Amino acid sequence: MGSALTEVLAFFDEWKPTLADMLASMEKRFTDQTVWENVGLSRTVGFVEAKAFMDAFAKMKPIESGEVIVHHAAEIGNVVLTERTDNFHDKDGKLIVSIKLMGVFEMDGSKIVAWRDYFDTAAGF
Repeated sequence: MGSALTEVLAFFDEWKPTLADMLASMEKRFTDQTVWENVGLSRTVGFVEAKAFMDAFAKMKPIESGEVIVHHAAEIGNVVLTERTDNFHDKDGKLIVSIKLMGVFEMDGSKIVAWRDYFDTAAGF
């Protein structure tokens, strides 16, 4: 098990190459109490609710794969702050949504205890 930052970066890397891989990574790293909040948009608790959110998102935008570009990251104890761009592509590899955001991860080893993302919801999300 690595540092909190190492675990968050590994989580992002596990999102490839398909949406199914991203969901598998979430299932592996979430607990039944993991809170995932897209501030101003949604809040889920546990993997089942998170998967339902992602399923609904995939119906609005036909995403097949996700890619995370980390611009900056900082770690203090078990908390990781990230400035990043999350890109989602369709089955042909075409970029269909790109989200610039700031994220906060609270970790317990390899498990995500809480995940909050802050972004401009007026940007077409």
